[in-house]
Amino acid sequence: MAGNRTLKLSILADVDDLNKKLKAANGDVENSATQLEKFGKVAGAAFLAAAAAAGAYAVKIGVDGVKAALADEQSQVKLASALENATGATKAQIAATEDSIDKMARATGVADDQLRPALSRLALSTGNVSKAQELLSLALDISTQTGKPLEGVANALGKAYDGNTAALGKLGVGLSSAELKAMSFTQVQAKLSELFGGAAAKNAETFQGRMDRLKVAFDESVEAIGYKLLPIIQSLIDIILTKVVPGFEKFAKLFDPIKQAIDRNKESFQALGNFIVDYIVPDRKSTRLNS
Repeated sequence: MAGNRTLKLSILADVDDLNKKLKAANGDVENSATQLEKFGKVAGAAFLAAAAAAGAYAVKIGVDGVKAALADEQSQVKLASALENATGATKAQIAATEDSIDKMARATGVADDQLRPALSRLALSTGNVSKAQELLSLALDISTQTGKPLEGVANALGKAYDGNTAALGKLGVGLSSAELKAMSFTQVQAKLSELFGGAAAKNAETFQGRMDRLKVAFDESVEAIGYKLLPIIQSLIDIILTKVVPGFEKFAKLFDPIKQAIDRNKESFQALGNFIVDYIVPDRKSTRLNS
């Protein structure tokens, strides 16, 4: 009997231990489930926030892209007009020039909206697309090394090409006024190329130069997105101008007969108003309506 009692107690002890372990395991599972649920909520909120941020950034990229595309389009039109008027450039030459500007911008980190006005100025003096591009490269080297604005350097070179070297001498390019006056423009160009040639290319390989090139590449990508959105926006504008605005105009015209009727019966409405003030609301001080 003692053996049976011992066996029974042992079994009960094992069962009790099993129950404790099951409860503990169940608690762990419930705790894990709770923690998992909390994690899911936190993770879900984080994903939603990230998605919202991504969406907002995408919208910003779209808006910035459209603005950049519009500005770039205007810049291209101005350059095309300048090249046509000053050099008689064909559409093919203008397209090739735009391609050249794009390559120069990406290679040097100087934005195309700086290159185009400079090229336009040089084309005005040279009357030749190839010569203007050649001088633009020189102007870029001088600007990079001296820190002077590109458009200002291009303007000085253009004036020097026209025979006036005064502006060029003020840039501090290492040539005196007397030297500049004594040399032909070809000699001036050769000397400047000797002094500043390759400055833009060397600068492009510096850390700052690489950052500038990266920025240009990014800006061009944003512009590309903007150009993709422009036709969509144009379609919406067309719908508004051809459908919505005329609809509002027609709707507004419906009120014209009502307005005219009120104007024709102004005295009657005034009399009615005075009657209400004098007799319907007698407890208030009568104030007749003025015409």
